Amino acid sequence: MCPDAVANRDSRRYTRHVTTSDRFAQWYEYECDCNKQMLAFFETVPQENRGDDRYQRAVDLAGHLAACRENWLDRMINSARCQVEWWQSDVPLASLHERYETLQAHWKSYLAALDDAELARDFDFFGRDGSRYRWNVEGQLVQLNGHAWYHRGQIALLIDSLGGETVDTDYLYWAYEREPRYGKFDEAT
Repeated sequence: MCPDAVANRDSRRYTRHVTTSDRFAQWYEYECDCNKQMLAFFETVPQENRGDDRYQRAVDLAGHLAACRENWLDRMINSARCQVEWWQSDVPLASLHERYETLQAHWKSYLAALDDAELARDFDFFGRDGSRYRWNVEGQLVQLNGHAWYHRGQIALLIDSLGGETVDTDYLYWAYEREPRYGKFDEAT
């Protein structure tokens, strides 16, 4: 890092205290926005390319993302009583909008009540192999965030390869729109 950057770093620090729980809720708001854009990607693929296997693979990946959010919340708060198929084939695109709306409402409700005690809580669950596992809430929330970025990237690549339109869903651009003091600025101010 150059010396000037180190010297000026302290003057630019963000001073408002944000809890870890707040941060996960904020990241989920970002994920919801990305999901909305991701679902719109499918409509931009030319009709003649929608029969291509890559199109259904992209839809199935979006279904997998939904299943992961549904199953992990169910594992964390409901002892895995309502598990769905993790990798459903031939997911109908028409089912995804309502599915995402429903799961996002459940997650927003859960995250609104999230506190440090819940973040630190361990939970047990049975894996697909029948073995019993233990994990913690904070670790799973981190996993879900990274997992979503990974698969949305795959979906964007597939959509692009089929002639569809995608947009940049980088967190930085999303955050700029929500915090006016960040982003492009005039040096005179």
